Amino acid sequence: MDVVLGEEEMPGAEDWSYGPPRCLTPEQVRTAAEALAATPPARLTEGVTPAGLAAAGVHPTIVRERGEPLDEVAAHYDALATYLRAAARDGDGVLVRIG
Repeated sequence: MDVVLGEEEMPGAEDWSYGPPRCLTPEQVRTAAEALAATPPARLTEGVTPAGLAAAGVHPTIVRERGEPLDEVAAHYDALATYLRAAARDGDGVLVRIG
């Protein structure tokens, strides 16, 4: 499942710079929330360094260009996990837009 880019295009939606907005269904939100809850933020950054991110050309730019600590990644991950957990609790789908 693609939590970042969404799974399905919104029917009839126009291009919003990176294509039309996409969405996750309530079931996909529930699955994503469970997966994120089972994965601690520290696991995302195990063995990762700002230099390694720069060499791979991976976001977030603030980490790789400024040498910021990887705490930035964990903070965004925690926020996403909290958001998806609330959406799952309420039975909501999620609109996904990159831009």
